[in-house]
Amino acid sequence: MSSEVLLKLENVHKHFGGVKAVNGVDFEVSSSKITGLIGPNGAGKSTIFNLITGFSEIDDGFIYFNDEDISFSSPQKTVDLGIVRTFQIPGELKNMSVLDNLLVSPMHHPGESLLFGWINRSKSKNFEKNTLTLAEKNLEIVGLTHLMNEKAENLSTGQKKLLELGRILMMNPKLILLDEPAAGINPTLIKNLSKVNLDINKKQKVDFLIIEHNMDFIMSISDEIIVMAEGETLVKGSPEEIQKNPKVLNSYLGYGQNE
Repeated sequence: MSSEVLLKLENVHKHFGGVKAVNGVDFEVSSSKITGLIGPNGAGKSTIFNLITGFSEIDDGFIYFNDEDISFSSPQKTVDLGIVRTFQIPGELKNMSVLDNLLVSPMHHPGESLLFGWINRSKSKNFEKNTLTLAEKNLEIVGLTHLMNEKAENLSTGQKKLLELGRILMMNPKLILLDEPAAGINPTLIKNLSKVNLDINKKQKVDFLIIEHNMDFIMSISDEIIVMAEGETLVKGSPEEIQKNPKVLNSYLGYGQNE
């Protein structure tokens, strides 16, 4: 595999009874890029996310991340490797402040062990100080510094999605999987979300694979687009190529080749 390939799926299959949800999918996600994953409902996009993150087990094929075979990795293992996923409904801790939502996100707190917690008190204090600094930095990245003391339940849908991104950044991700981030938010917040995602990709060197039905959003933010249909990979290309591809126009966007 090329060093520029971050994620690779080879002939991946997943069946649910007689339904072929994913049927021989092959695609690569390049590093230093934002990649869109589009297709009609039932194309297998969410199943692909479940397979990549270990929430569902593949029937056949291979999944590689940074040249490591993660085909049968657990959800925790994929997180440890740097693959982190958001869901369509952000899972904020409603009664906690925006800042506290980030502070409870990091894993492997050195003070968590009852056995070693006592002798590692100084290490734990340093961890907490560093975590606070990181949380404040990540709130600035996602544009929520002014709301750090606000209860998470009081945020708008778009702000909650930014909060989820902030929480994910606390986990030191290499690849973030976003599931319809533009759903349910207004055009102004979509524009803001685009800027935040681009900044994270370019400045923080974190890559994205994004499922999205909002074509304006995904075409404007992506470096590459993968199109799925009926559990298979239809085509991959730049946003410009995808919008002109006859297969995509016929199978997904609903236009005839001559229209």
